[in-house]
Parts: sequence; C-alpha cells; structure tokens
Amino acid sequence: MLNKTSYKAHGTGVFIQIQNHYFLVSAAHVMDKHGEFFIFLSQEKEIIYPGGDTYINRTENREKDELDIAVLRLDDDCLPHIKRSYSFVQAEDLAINHIFQPWEYYSFLGFPASKAKVKYKTDIFGITMLFHLTAPIGAEYYEEFGRNPYVNVVATYNKKQVYDGRKGTYGTGPDLYGISGCGLWFSDPSDLTTGIIKPKLTAIMTDWFTKNKNIIIGTRIDVVTGLINKFLDIDFPESRIVRIN
Repeated sequence: MLNKTSYKAHGTGVFIQIQNHYFLVSAAHVMDKHGEFFIFLSQEKEIIYPGGDTYINRTENREKDELDIAVLRLDDDCLPHIKRSYSFVQAEDLAINHIFQPWEYYSFLGFPASKAKVKYKTDIFGITMLFHLTAPIGAEYYEEFGRNPYVNVVATYNKKQVYDGRKGTYGTGPDLYGISGCGLWFSDPSDLTTGIIKPKLTAIMTDWFTKNKNIIIGTRIDVVTGLINKFLDIDFPESRIVRIN
C-alpha cells in the first residue's frame, strides 16, 4: 500500500523462507518504492514499513525489463511483526525447473487496486482478493509479447469469466493493476487421488499486457532463487533452465 490517506493498493507480494532467511518477493517496479510502501498487519490499523536488504534487477528502463523481479530480505526488526500475521512459503514448495503445461492446472491470486477501498461511512479499509485459474500459452507465442520462455511465463486471463467467491457466480473480472508481484501456483492433478493438494510456486506475475488484456506475464521462480543465490550463500538447488550472473 501507498498513501495512508487514500490507501492506494500498490502491489502484491509473496513471503518466502529459505533456511533461516526470510524474504518478500515482488515485481521490481513494486519494490522500486521500498521505503514508501507499507503492509497491513491486522484489522486494528497496524501497519509496518518492511525493512531489509533489497536484491533487485537494476535497469534504466523498467518498462522494457523482462525480468522485473526483486527480493527484499526482511530484517530482524520487522520479521517478528510480519510472522504474527503471515505465513511463509517454504523452500520445498518452490517449483524450480518446472515444465509449464498448457492446461488450467495453474492459478494466480492477488489484490487488484480497483478492489481496494474504504467501506462506506466507516473507517474500515477492505480489499477483495482475486483468485483465477489460468493456463500458460505455448512457448512459440512468447516472441510476440517480447518474452523468453526460459525466463518468463505467459498465461491467460479470461476477464469475462472470473469467479466471484462472495456471490458464487462467474462474471466480468477486474483490471489487474495492483496484482503485480503475486504468485503463479501449480496444482498437480495427481494430488486429487491423495486428497492432499499442495500448490507449488512456479512464478511471480509482473505484467498485465495492456495491448492484449487476456494475457498476464510473469517471471519464473528460478530467477528469484538465482537472484537470492547471487547475493547469499545458501544451500539451494540451482536451476537447469536459467542462470543469473
């Protein structure tokens, strides 16, 4: 969030733990505002400006940045407060070396800016989460979106068929401004036989393609772990798909 007077939703992020390191991962254009954005911790108006070291893909032109990814290593001052309100994705749930499949085994969930507002005649701020099933498109189409299948994932957003959990119906969904930094999760259909479904994080979504609003673009989680490995000495498997120098 930015601006405590208007409560503008700035972006989404994913909390990740690898060994004894705790991170907030988001799009780089969201993390460019580090020091300005804050996170809600509770319904009692408790907020925090997260502190720590930022590992970010530096570029002179963020609009042409195909990675658009950043990692904030949370410091000891803010971490206890965040852990009281949020859970962290564990290292074993990061799907590095994932082979994307062209079926709706995937979902993204984030917080659209248009769904964030102060409730009428109250001082209560509310935001509605968007959950949407999606499927990656074929790698042969990535070039027309200026993306690389070894780095990115390009998936569909069927704006006219979005599920509304409150009403239990499908209808027109919101614009996707504000969900930059959300996760793309893979649910293995074979898990249905066990009755235990544990989605794996495959990518961080960074860009809603405005020239084709049925498309949402992300960066593989391999890039995130590669960026972390570049700055920290951690024992974590290397990607066989992409290497960060």
